Amino acid sequence: MCCKNGRAFGYRAVLFVCFLVLPLSGVAALSFTWAPLTPLFREGLVDPFSDSTSFRYLKVLNEEGVPDSILVADKEDNEYKRYPHDVRGLDEFWQMKSAVNIGLLRLSTENLDIEGYLAGGMNTVFQRKGGIDCLGFDGMYGAGVSLRIAGTVVLSAGFHHFSGHWGDEIITNAMEINPTLDFYSPAKNEHLAEYTRGNSWMARLSIEPTARQRLYFIAELPMKRAWLRPGIHVPSYVLKPGTGDVDQFQNMTGQEGLSGLTGYGEDYKAWRFQGGFEIRKPVATVGSLFFATEVQAHQDGKTLHQVGGYDASNPWEFEYTIGAGFEFNQGPMDRKFRLEVNYHDGRFPLLNYFFQRSKYIVVGLAISG
Repeated sequence: MCCKNGRAFGYRAVLFVCFLVLPLSGVAALSFTWAPLTPLFREGLVDPFSDSTSFRYLKVLNEEGVPDSILVADKEDNEYKRYPHDVRGLDEFWQMKSAVNIGLLRLSTENLDIEGYLAGGMNTVFQRKGGIDCLGFDGMYGAGVSLRIAGTVVLSAGFHHFSGHWGDEIITNAMEINPTLDFYSPAKNEHLAEYTRGNSWMARLSIEPTARQRLYFIAELPMKRAWLRPGIHVPSYVLKPGTGDVDQFQNMTGQEGLSGLTGYGEDYKAWRFQGGFEIRKPVATVGSLFFATEVQAHQDGKTLHQVGGYDASNPWEFEYTIGAGFEFNQGPMDRKFRLEVNYHDGRFPLLNYFFQRSKYIVVGLAISG
């Protein structure tokens, strides 16, 4: 029922905007574009999980940030445990991402644009040395509506999906290094801990006073009925999809083999906030130098990613990214090519490594709208 009401509200909102625009601008001023490849709300230049295509060399700078372990929910000790899948201390990786963010059905007047958007793709990381094993891959997608006012302010709202998946090679490696680890024994009941947000509501704001400057903000909140992993991250208000009143916290922690746990208070909602600033400086007719920075805040950091770790007074978990590079002017099919160098202090750029604090640099090529 809530989904039907949500769709009805969306249709009414679009109709309201149309009826507002028509009297102010006149029918002759209206234009329509089926599928603009450059969306009204663009991806952040240094967002590790942006819906853009990229190929990057990645080097971890801190020893404790090297992604060498998997996270497992252990029934016997009723906690999450880290098990090494690599003992070589490899700190160099290849990150590859294939994703796109496009506009749909854009209606424009002199001072107002409205469009649907569709975004999604996959992200993966491989070791650069040794067996070049795949650490895992992420799936992400989303859709919604964006509104641009006076060519300066963009408002956007929709839904977003995140899901992390462990690489089969590193699971095999972990079981070889740790002989007691057994995901197939009902008696042991050990489960891989994964990061999933399926699905969340997302609201976005972009302020662009000029074509060279941009300030943006993003807020993401899990839906009332959503799949969230790990279980220890699930807010108390979230219910299991397809059911009337099944508590998703108990359902998810139960699937992981954890027991005797209680949920959190109303203040914890697993919010994720994101904000960034970008500036460009044109270079002749070739393209632009750019500088960008971004901050992300995760309320699930209050759980310390561990059974019994949550405390209302715990701080949120923050991530920081800073980057620069050169962006060539619009290329074929409205795509922009960038050469980039970024520094990141936060989570490793694979969702399942949410428990890993890494400091790393990336150098690579990216393509977006």
